[in-house]
Amino acid sequence: MLPGKSSRKIDFKKKKSICNDGTSLFQSLQYNLDKLNDAGVYEFSSASDNSINDSDSDSDTRGSRSSSSDSCEIYPFASALKMDIDEVEIDVDSSPASASASGEEVKINICIYQINITCEVPFIQYLLENKYNQDVKKQQFEFPSIDYIPSKRTVLNQAKQYVGSILDKEDVVKYRGYLNKGNNYYLFFHKYFRKLNFPTKMSMADTLWWTVVSEIVNFKKVLYVDVDKSVTFFFIKHPGIMRLYDCKMRVLETPVICYYGDQYQKITYLAFFGLLKAPLKSSFGPFYVGTNFLSSMKYACYTHDNKPFELYDGTALTNGKYGKYVEGGVLRSVLFVGKMNVFLKSGIPDNSQISQEVAKTDEVVRKLLPLRDSNGNWTVNYDTAYSGLYFINVDGADGGGDGDNVKNNVAVNTVEWFFKDYNHSSILSYHMVETETIPDKYDVDFVDYHIK
Repeated sequence: MLPGKSSRKIDFKKKKSICNDGTSLFQSLQYNLDKLNDAGVYEFSSASDNSINDSDSDSDTRGSRSSSSDSCEIYPFASALKMDIDEVEIDVDSSPASASASGEEVKINICIYQINITCEVPFIQYLLENKYNQDVKKQQFEFPSIDYIPSKRTVLNQAKQYVGSILDKEDVVKYRGYLNKGNNYYLFFHKYFRKLNFPTKMSMADTLWWTVVSEIVNFKKVLYVDVDKSVTFFFIKHPGIMRLYDCKMRVLETPVICYYGDQYQKITYLAFFGLLKAPLKSSFGPFYVGTNFLSSMKYACYTHDNKPFELYDGTALTNGKYGKYVEGGVLRSVLFVGKMNVFLKSGIPDNSQISQEVAKTDEVVRKLLPLRDSNGNWTVNYDTAYSGLYFINVDGADGGGDGDNVKNNVAVNTVEWFFKDYNHSSILSYHMVETETIPDKYDVDFVDYHIK
């Protein structure tokens, strides 16, 4: 079941769109902390209106912020940023002589983040731009950016105008400070998080995407599109940018990105109503499951048994004789793995009745019994069960098994995360997968998948 709506009423019409006065800004930020308090998982203190106003105003110094003992800073990285930009320094760096000497003009990177509170634990998202980069000759995700133009308008005002042009008018946004590395300036803006009723359908035609740390740093991709190397390097160079804290200064877990693939109409249903539990005979029992992008494409584009499928009224959902869907779909989600049990091929074989019965007729399952726990015993002490990518030799030509695929007598065990608590995950977006140009039969070596 999806987390319910808050009963708290927020009137966005009374708020300004960007860089609000202290009172309206406090209301938005305080609502964020109050919502976290309502969850009852992590302790966040509630300061008075005046103390938050004073410590979070544009004109205040960083010293007054850090000295406030009543406030609780969930994202201390932003509090440590420099506030006032030296316009003289920018003008010098942007001069023709300086630009020619350094080989680049002054670039203003717009770093907009929001703290997502759709799960029991909050997580941070950054707004990246999906664009074709002429320098590297490929599509990639980058920070939105502008070139500095010397004028009567300050750098901050130029950045604010740009932020206002790419976000919705009702969005509440706060400038938090900046970092710079040579001619590259990074201006940080905190956008107040507004929970949507349903996840958003995204396509490659969409320019702006809310991304998570796992995509930027771990996988370095959003779906199958690369994240700009300079963005990944910036995050690694400044690790504080990834971390959220509770009021006891405990680092909160950072979620992993995962996917779930199926026929598009079913994916649309799941996006609106939530994930379904896996079948009883699944590798790790009747719980929720996610996987990596390439593994999800097996289920997004083909039936589980590689056979044609049609509805009761005769409507065909597949093309050809190998069960390729006419329309494929995939959910893009985050998962808090918590305490995770990692299953290895060298581990103890599963002796559950379900696995033993399936193994009698399925060679793949028989050879991968250590990667199963069909009774779900892992749930006693763990939040998540994980099995990685494995290849094994089999005698059968086509093989079978839950989640296993066979090519040239080699079976593949796909990456899977099974988790027991639905509230440890959150669906970020859903997508239609292009199936016209992919092979008619699933090929584990094929990687050129695309969303529409």
